[in-house]
Amino acid sequence: MKSFSYFYCSPNVDINPMLMKAEEVKTKTQLQPILDLLKESKLPYNDISLKDNLFVAYYNDSGHLVASGGLEFYSGHSLLRSIAIEEKERGKSLGRQVVHDLLNRAKGKSINNVFLLTETAHDFFIKLGFRDINRDQVPPEVLASSEFTSVCPVSAACMVFDFT
Repeated sequence: MKSFSYFYCSPNVDINPMLMKAEEVKTKTQLQPILDLLKESKLPYNDISLKDNLFVAYYNDSGHLVASGGLEFYSGHSLLRSIAIEEKERGKSLGRQVVHDLLNRAKGKSINNVFLLTETAHDFFIKLGFRDINRDQVPPEVLASSEFTSVCPVSAACMVFDFT
């Protein structure tokens, strides 16, 4: 039995709100459409693991995958990754809604802060409350993640969202 949570995305007053279903991914079969979306979006996907992590698929009211996002968990910290929006759905504030949903999920797990690396969305994340930090400010367990060790270049912006 699938477990969905629903939330409304209202990008602006000129567009009708879009109802998105959020489904936590539990199996490799459920993960495959997310991997395909990440590949189409030219984002890393080869190192994604469901073990001890949370990945969420976001569907429109027709059941079509329109977005994804994930959190990797590391001893009271998490790493936000794999935020992807289907190309034709971009510009409708879905990314903002996905990040807010994932931050709420992280907070619900008593996470202290959420880290991320980005090459292309720095300003987007600043608007959502993330701030720039140096990599030497990142906890060692997060630094040991594949995102930090091999997936993202050292030129990627390092950012954090603090709950405390």
